[in-house]
Amino acid sequence: MKKIISIFILLSCYFCTPALANDTAGYVLPTGGIVFEKQDGIQMQVEALYIRPEQIEVNYIFKNTTDKDITTQVFFPLPPISAVLDFYRYYQDAEHHFNFNLWINGEKTNYQTHFTLEQDEREVPAVALQLWKTPEETLDFKQFHERVSAMPEADRQTLVEGNYLKWGWMFVKNPQTNEWEEGEGWAIEDGDDKMWQKLISYSWVQTFPARKTVHIRHTYTPSSKTTNTGMPFSSCINPNTWDYQDFVRIPTPPGTNHLWDKLDAQDYVEYILTTANNWQGPIENFNLLVESPLKSVGCFDGEAFYGGPYFAVNRQKYTPEWDISVDFIAKGSIARPYHPKSEPALYRVDGPANVRKEPNGKVIGQMENDSYVWVWPKDKKGKWYPVLQNDLQGYTHKQNLIKVF
Repeated sequence: MKKIISIFILLSCYFCTPALANDTAGYVLPTGGIVFEKQDGIQMQVEALYIRPEQIEVNYIFKNTTDKDITTQVFFPLPPISAVLDFYRYYQDAEHHFNFNLWINGEKTNYQTHFTLEQDEREVPAVALQLWKTPEETLDFKQFHERVSAMPEADRQTLVEGNYLKWGWMFVKNPQTNEWEEGEGWAIEDGDDKMWQKLISYSWVQTFPARKTVHIRHTYTPSSKTTNTGMPFSSCINPNTWDYQDFVRIPTPPGTNHLWDKLDAQDYVEYILTTANNWQGPIENFNLLVESPLKSVGCFDGEAFYGGPYFAVNRQKYTPEWDISVDFIAKGSIARPYHPKSEPALYRVDGPANVRKEPNGKVIGQMENDSYVWVWPKDKKGKWYPVLQNDLQGYTHKQNLIKVF
């Protein structure tokens, strides 16, 4: 039970404007907060976003469009997760390690990790950061009480006076009975909107050489909310529509009592796209691939989408106005860990190029020259590669493709 987000950010000293984001620019405040700002000299030429359960991979190609090198601090922020476990909420955030990895032009690169705390859209004072041993650590109520009790009194009083913290009821697990019991202790103010959320970001210093491109790749394990109620998390999905009701039902074998069985297990992840707007102009080539063990639903461009094992989007000159959310749905529980049968890669079309239903088979569509397409290189049949571009899925000849990454 968890949640995700992704973003880039650049560091500069002028006209700093708060933002959330994809990859964008900013700097770390003395309090630990992050400010993002628009970076006009760097263009995002390609973004290839690959989302599947338990891993997100993003490849970017950035170009410095100026005649001077630009050195800046780049930030990749994640969506908020719960800072303290809320045991009675089935969609709580469990402790989670994101296993973030970064490569610059193919070389694995070190980075820094930052975090801040937020309560009801206001930042929790930085004195509270000492309660966590690592940025990714999540506390239960008992741990939270013990660490607050050990704080310097002046720091604790700062949180009390700001109505972030109070002495009141808390829940702890009895080690003898393994049952949750009520008790008194240091607790967060009451109400869902009072829970503390943790905002984690990764950063590194990046030089963009004049008039050249830089390939940035990172992977991480997303946190994901989990439920088995069959209700979607994605806000644009209305579970009462026939579209959704039909999509989450599958035929059951002959001889069973019900004609239809409902898909009722899901993981839910989020990805922040809108910070891409902090770079120069639109994303020249945006490419999204969602891979699911069975099906996925979610929100893209503010609208609902319904995908099978794959859902693909390829856009040129794309300016994101909404972030992405994805519900992975399956019958029973989703198998963990999930491993794709074959890894997709991004290619550029040297065309126009025909797409065929089968190798040497019937032409079912055409891909434009210099458009981008998802390809499964390991699944090729002779000189034919399986491809997916938006709703167009089939095979194309290898002479039509140029690998991007």
